[in-house]
Amino acid sequence: MKKQFLIGLSAVLTTCTSAHAANLAMIASPPTMFSFFVLVIAGFCLFGSFQVWNQVKGGLLSRSWLMFLLGFVLLAISQLLNVLTSIELMALPVYVVPGLLTLMAGVFLYGVYNARKTLS
Repeated sequence: MKKQFLIGLSAVLTTCTSAHAANLAMIASPPTMFSFFVLVIAGFCLFGSFQVWNQVKGGLLSRSWLMFLLGFVLLAISQLLNVLTSIELMALPVYVVPGLLTLMAGVFLYGVYNARKTLS
């Protein structure tokens, strides 16, 4: 048991590289707080749209609500990545978050188009 512990400890100590701390003070900045607020709201909307989608599953509006659900998933992912980038926990190219938001807008637009087509 001691031998395995020493082997594990030596493996951890020899493979260590420099560690960088996250900039947790950035969580209190207004843009990051707003992104976090939008992330929380997107989580609630995701839950609500999932509940509605479960109710209309197999119905005519099922595809529309699936698109709304996918749109809220994309919004939540983009805001999570935005917060993680703001507190410097992860580095992403600058076009990832706007690209996800553009994709989210397209998915929402397709959902609205599909609902309009179904209801008319």
